[in-house]
Amino acid sequence: MSDITQIRVRVETANIDGAGTDAWIYLALAGREFCLDPGSGNSYFEQGAKTCFVLGEQGGADGGEAGFTDVAVEDAEWNDPRKPQLDTEDLGLAPAYIRFAKAGSNPPWCVERVKVTVRASDGKQYHFDNFRLREVKDNRQLWLHDRYGERLFLYHVTTD
Repeated sequence: MSDITQIRVRVETANIDGAGTDAWIYLALAGREFCLDPGSGNSYFEQGAKTCFVLGEQGGADGGEAGFTDVAVEDAEWNDPRKPQLDTEDLGLAPAYIRFAKAGSNPPWCVERVKVTVRASDGKQYHFDNFRLREVKDNRQLWLHDRYGERLFLYHVTTD
């Protein structure tokens, strides 16, 4: 197995009325949670936003779809898969998911898509996705809120 050096989380908020949120959003991966908070005054979870959160080692091409904005998270030192050092072996030991935590004046969030790419020190990449959100359709979006579900589980997939 190999050390995890970077995690790239591509989040797309649905482009429908009321889809954006001020809530806290977390990624669970490899047995721990990471806060996807890019700082105050952000627009990264607003209606139609496409954001790629970069955890750990910065830089490197995303290799994903065009239109995503790369951002480092607030408190990057504490949201780093290298502190403590996570290993690719950890990827299969606990569920992977995005978690919604109610906050702010506009709590519900409608997620269109979440895709995660994990990069390891040996150059390998690992991908996580949710198959039910792969197609852009009205019934392929998920509203997250404390009253109707706070987690979107992600599955290890062979391609991005």
